[in-house]
Amino acid sequence: MRKRILSVLLAGMMVLGAGAVAFSVERAIVPDMNFIGDSISLSLDQAVKIMQTEGSRAETAALNKASDEAIAKGHKESAQTSLENFDFMPDSGMAQSNLTISRLYRDFAKEQSEANYQAELNEIEAMTIQVYYGVLQAEENLKVSKDNLANQKTIYNNTMKKYKLGTVARVDTLTAETQVLQAENQVAVAETAVKNAKMNFNLLLGYDLMQKVTLTDSLKMIEEPEGNLTGFIESALDNRNEIKGVALGAEVQEILLKGLEYRYPKNSSTYLKQESATLQARKTAEDAPIQIELDIRARCMDMADKKRAVSVAQAQLANAKEGYRLATISYDAGMNTLTDVQQAQIISFQAGQGVAKAITDYDLAVYNFIHATGVGTTRLPL
Repeated sequence: MRKRILSVLLAGMMVLGAGAVAFSVERAIVPDMNFIGDSISLSLDQAVKIMQTEGSRAETAALNKASDEAIAKGHKESAQTSLENFDFMPDSGMAQSNLTISRLYRDFAKEQSEANYQAELNEIEAMTIQVYYGVLQAEENLKVSKDNLANQKTIYNNTMKKYKLGTVARVDTLTAETQVLQAENQVAVAETAVKNAKMNFNLLLGYDLMQKVTLTDSLKMIEEPEGNLTGFIESALDNRNEIKGVALGAEVQEILLKGLEYRYPKNSSTYLKQESATLQARKTAEDAPIQIELDIRARCMDMADKKRAVSVAQAQLANAKEGYRLATISYDAGMNTLTDVQQAQIISFQAGQGVAKAITDYDLAVYNFIHATGVGTTRLPL
């Protein structure tokens, strides 16, 4: 009997082992860092739509919505039970409190389930935008790095011509060659950043890690949301889930306190604890609108700051490019040194990266601001 059990276990392990092997070879591992397959072209809107309708995160949001609807139904049943208890004990303060709270939870859950779902969709959208822009910024930095390499090669070639004519020293050619090597390394680093960003993007969207993907949107400033500060604040105060949650909490605590008024002395421990909880909940509910207004004002100023930062970065880039052009002319005329030319090119290279970062920061601030003036990105427990 013992041998038979061991044989069965061994056979089971062999079957499981074979299954594990079959699973491990189901997905072919790409042997290098080249993305493969037919290229999938995606705009930002398409990527967001995929994330909100397909994959594990979309499924989680749908399941949470179904759960909220079930909880709302449960609160409805609890309200019915509380009503029956109230009919049985109409003079009971506890029965009255339970009935009121059950009805409150029932109505809140019914109204909040859709807002919770929208908050999760907003969170998915924000996450997708963040990763999408990560690829766009990395690709722009790669372009800037390649431009820098081309300019460094031009400097090197011009320096070699001057060296052959005897107008510059050997050390200048060595310096120019070193700058080319550094620029080549910067291109390699930028290419690595692009590949990492694309793998993260593929992972988020549920594609194979090395799937070839082409993002059709370019890195450019998006339009600011239309409206004024007053309207933005009012929209946030009307819609943000955080305000609704603390308002419900305060109302529940008020009901619980009222239910104790005729059952416990006001100097009893039970009453005093509930009174303290009620005061804290009331204070939180009163502070919430101010906190939300502060959040909107801060985001609005941050958005304006980042918009100005884009203008400054673009001006710096234009000036840096002109500075490089003038430095090259002066160097050819023998009026400055190779170091001056290379320094001007480095400033131009860094300014190009600065523009990419400034636009990315601004666009993300706009998208986050839009979410903040709606329900937000936080779902409430029901």
